[in-house]
Amino acid sequence: MSRVGADRSRERGANLVELAVVMTLLLVLLAGAADVGRAFYSYIVIINASREGARFASHFPHLPDEIRLVTKQDATGSGVILQDDDILIDPEGGAPPHAGEPIRVSVEYDFPTILSGMLGVDIITLRSSTQMVVFGLEE
Repeated sequence: MSRVGADRSRERGANLVELAVVMTLLLVLLAGAADVGRAFYSYIVIINASREGARFASHFPHLPDEIRLVTKQDATGSGVILQDDDILIDPEGGAPPHAGEPIRVSVEYDFPTILSGMLGVDIITLRSSTQMVVFGLEE
């Protein structure tokens, strides 16, 4: 009878070890899924921000500071903080493009991951670029 009690005790210990291993794997998978979801959300935000910047630039190509401001405001409203260096307007400097010529707004965002310590990937760079045709200079 005492042998049966010892076997049950060993089984409980083995079950506890198995639970710890499985729970660790499940938590890592859950954190990975959360990272992928957050990255996808951030990518959609910068796509929309570059689109809004390009839409504004198609009407006001001679206002690069305002183009950056519109792009940053669209992203900030969704929780992604962009800096001026994250936004590239092409062509930049010199004369703005004329009506019918293209203007491109590109956004680059460094996305910080949750699993950076485990996977060794601290930051994922997300990029989006939108090109539109300039309608004409509006004041």
